[in-house]
Amino acid sequence: MDLVGAWRLVEWRIVSAGGRVSHPFGADAVGLLCYTPDGHMSATIARAGRSPLPGVSPRKAPPEVLAEAFTSFFAYAGRYEIRDGYVAHDVELSLNPAFVGTVQIRELNADGDRLVLAAEEDGRWHTLIWKRS
Repeated sequence: MDLVGAWRLVEWRIVSAGGRVSHPFGADAVGLLCYTPDGHMSATIARAGRSPLPGVSPRKAPPEVLAEAFTSFFAYAGRYEIRDGYVAHDVELSLNPAFVGTVQIRELNADGDRLVLAAEEDGRWHTLIWKRS
């Protein structure tokens, strides 16, 4: 399965145990997933239309503005390995420090220019659909 290259987010949806569907960053979220030939990966996802931080330096932005910037963006990077229908992301860097040092296992389904990654978390299924860039 050839994952190497860049992938653009099509959809990130979460389905609860009761069947409720949600989109954490909205139905129009944007994202970029990159896999390198030497086994590195990075994933970034953001709410579409995020407002720029005020002023020149983000360090001078009010705490509530910084909190909104944090909660509307998701990113991590590290190494990856394909394992029998799954991809394992060994997280080395992350916007969320709790992700660092974890291995994120995703069900993997790739078909040409389409990539679907899925995982269960707390009784909810996260499905991320990507299109080769």
